Amino acid sequence: MDINITEFLLKKTGLDNADPHNPAARLRFGYLEGWVSVFMNIVIFLVKMLLGIISGSISIIADAVHTSSDVATSAIVIWGFKISHKPADKEHPFGHGRMENIATLIIAVLLCVVGMEILQVSVRKFFNPSQVKVSWMIIIVLFATLVAKEWMARFSFQLAKKIDSSTLYADAWHHRSDAVSTLLVIAALIGSMFKLFMLDAIFGALVSGYIVYTGAKLVKDSSFYLLGNAADEQLKKKIKQIAQEVDGVEGVHDIVAHDYGTIKAISLHVEVAHLLDSIKAHEIATTVETRIAKQIRSSPIVHIDLKRTKRRKKGSSFKVVEKVFARYPEIINSHGVEILSNESGDFLSVHIIIPKVMTVEQSHSFEHKVQKSLKKHFNDYKIGIHIEPCNSQCAKCSQACKDGVPADAGQRQKNKGSYSNESSKPD
Repeated sequence: MDINITEFLLKKTGLDNADPHNPAARLRFGYLEGWVSVFMNIVIFLVKMLLGIISGSISIIADAVHTSSDVATSAIVIWGFKISHKPADKEHPFGHGRMENIATLIIAVLLCVVGMEILQVSVRKFFNPSQVKVSWMIIIVLFATLVAKEWMARFSFQLAKKIDSSTLYADAWHHRSDAVSTLLVIAALIGSMFKLFMLDAIFGALVSGYIVYTGAKLVKDSSFYLLGNAADEQLKKKIKQIAQEVDGVEGVHDIVAHDYGTIKAISLHVEVAHLLDSIKAHEIATTVETRIAKQIRSSPIVHIDLKRTKRRKKGSSFKVVEKVFARYPEIINSHGVEILSNESGDFLSVHIIIPKVMTVEQSHSFEHKVQKSLKKHFNDYKIGIHIEPCNSQCAKCSQACKDGVPADAGQRQKNKGSYSNESSKPD
C-alpha cells in the first residue's frame, strides 16, 4: 500500500519521471518529503497529545513530544533543501549542497535533546509512579499512528534512495524512531492495564534511549561527511570505467572525489602513451572530463601521466645484483631481494649482512657505496638497502665474525665473504 501511495504522490507532483540528478527536480523531491512529513506529523502530534492528556500517561506524552520534534525536523528538511539549491557564488564555488548535511546534523542534535528530556521525565515518573487511564480504544488509535509513521519512514527512505540524500535518510530514521517509540508505549499501556504502572516510566526511558541512539548515529554520519569522507569504492569504480572507455587512455589511478551534495569535485590521473603529442593528450583529458561530468554531476579535473612500462622480475636482474654484491667481500650474506614495479614507480629492495665489528659510520658509508654501484644498473629505480649485522647462529656469519673482519674488509679473502646466490634467486 505504501508503494502505491508513494507512486500516487510522485505522479500528482510530476516527479514520477523526473531526473533525480537534476538540481531543480532534487529540490522538488525534498519539498515533497518535507511538506508531507510536516502535515502528517502535526496531525499525529495532536492525536497523541490528546490521548496522553486523557490517559495521564507520561509515555504517550513523551511520544507526542517526539512527534512534535518531527515537525521541526521536517521544517529543517525544507529549509536545508532551499539553501542547498542556491547556485554557486564567489565564496562557495561548488554551490551550497552541503547545507543538506548541516540540516542533517541539526536534526540529529534535536533528536538527542528531545531524548534526554524524555529520559528526565521518565526517571521522575519511575520513582513516583501514578495510575494510567488506558483503554483498548486508546491502544488502537496509537497503533494507527504507528502504522502512519512507519509509512512516512518508508516514503522518506524511498525518496532518499532516489536522490541519494542524507537529509531525507535522517528524516526517515526520525520517523522510524517515532514508530518504534510508539510500539514501546503501546507495550507500556498494556502493562498498565494489569496494574504495572511502573512500566510506563520504564518504557518511556527505553523510548528516550532509542531516540538518543538514533540522534548520536546521525551526528556521527553527518560529521564524517562534513569533514570530507573518502570516495566510496563504487564511485571510484564508475569513474575509472568511464575514463578507460576513452580511446588513448592506458591507465587510471589516484582518483579523489569530494562530495558537495549537489555536485562532486573529482580529480584523477590518466596514463597515456609516451610518444603521444601534447595536443592529443589534451584532447584525451578533455574527453574524459566531459564524459565524467555527463554521467556524474561533477566538476572533474584530469592530470595526464605517461604510461609506465611495467617491469617483471627476471632472472637476469637478480644476476646483476649478485654480480654487484660479489665485488664487495664485506657482504657476508643477503636475503629479501625484491625487484618490482607499480603505478608509484620502480623499486629494488634488499637486506645485506655485514660484519658486526663495522661501526655505524662505516656501515652507513658502505651502504651508500653499494647503492651507487646498483644505480649504474638500476638507474631509474628507488633503491632501499637494509643493513644487518652478522648473526652468531648462522654458520657462515659466525665464521666471518670469528675471523674479525677489519674495517678495510676489502682485504678479506673472497671465499670468506662470497655472496650467497641462492638467497637472491626469484621464487
